[in-house]
Amino acid sequence: MKAIGLTGGIGSGKSTVARILKHMGYPVYIADKEASHLMNTHPEIRKELKKQFGTTIYTPQEQIDKPRLAHLIFNDTRALSTINGIVHPKVMQDFRQWSLQQNNKLVFFESAILFEAGLGTFFNSVICVTAPESLRISRVVNRDRTTPGQVKERIRNQLDDTFKCRQADFIIHNDRIHLILEQLMKILPQLNDEKQHK
Repeated sequence: MKAIGLTGGIGSGKSTVARILKHMGYPVYIADKEASHLMNTHPEIRKELKKQFGTTIYTPQEQIDKPRLAHLIFNDTRALSTINGIVHPKVMQDFRQWSLQQNNKLVFFESAILFEAGLGTFFNSVICVTAPESLRISRVVNRDRTTPGQVKERIRNQLDDTFKCRQADFIIHNDRIHLILEQLMKILPQLNDEKQHK
């Protein structure tokens, strides 16, 4: 079994690629969704987050306070590093256990911050999804009902797409010119090749 990382900046379209892979029958682990779940349910994560940020990091219903968490992540690099240090090891542990339950030669791990979190070395190969910044901004504005300024701020808090693509083994251009499926059909045989290693 090979573990394949799937990453890209906000609005790049990596979730679209993940959906296509799922539709094709490949198991895809959505790291952001699973991290949220673990923050609400994993006793060690809950204990550490409360210890570092106080009990108000959780709501009275004992769910992670998403607005407060987002404020910390986007405004305090030290807090972001602390949160990553608490959550990501447990996410990778969960991913490894999940992978063992899958019946496929390839399993995919989708995460916007794969390289930011220093997870690149965990995978046999990494695919980076990229798109022009103007297109990324318009996608997120329409999706999240936010402002272009807020999206630009979030983009600045992530690694540059060019850097991510240089670190990746494969690139998918999601720019309304190149077809995603056509690009995937060229990449998948290489990923399935037993000789292909990072």
